[in-house]
Amino acid sequence: MKHAMNRNPDFWKSEISFYLDGVSFVHKYNPKSGAASNRARVWRKREEGLKVTGKGSKDLAGGRRLHVLVAIAYGKGVILKVPYEKMTGEFFATFIREHFNLTFAKAGPKADGRRLFVMDNDPSQSSCIAKLALEEIEGSFHEIPPRSPDLNPIENIFHLVKRYLDQEAICRNIIRESFDEFNVRVLKAFGNIPLETIDKTISSMNRRITAIVASKGERTKY
Repeated sequence: MKHAMNRNPDFWKSEISFYLDGVSFVHKYNPKSGAASNRARVWRKREEGLKVTGKGSKDLAGGRRLHVLVAIAYGKGVILKVPYEKMTGEFFATFIREHFNLTFAKAGPKADGRRLFVMDNDPSQSSCIAKLALEEIEGSFHEIPPRSPDLNPIENIFHLVKRYLDQEAICRNIIRESFDEFNVRVLKAFGNIPLETIDKTISSMNRRITAIVASKGERTKY
């Protein structure tokens, strides 16, 4: 990772096509009530990263979960948002074959024609069957450790979307919402994150790594 930065200071913008990850949202029949209670949560401590993230749906209390695979790209914003039921190696291999060629195309050409993307090292996503599907479409992934929000800028976007959904529920006085309505609202929310916000988040990668090295692997402000 540090070698890539030394070779090209703009590695994270010019050589990475997109940043991919999955996120879970909890459906609540009364979103406004849930959003009001969320305001009392401590989302971030000075010495820590996100206290509540989009990862680990087992830790999220409440109703039915909506799982979404999302990709963001520098200069393009959110270029993929696909709901799914369960993450397995077989599912992700099929997902690669169905979506990745178009996602790479939306991200635009990168340095040396590489088809490189970032995701964490989830066992299903790095399984042999998934890697084979990735080879078929001539793609490759830049690995980061599992559950590493400091190293994947898309986690910050997930946090912003969750906050936007809470604010929307309060402002629009949404006191009843079906799961299908919630699904539509979540996917629409990703389109409300400004492109400049996504670009700024991706541009922070060099600073993130510097902060992580300085903190010897402990959580950082990112």
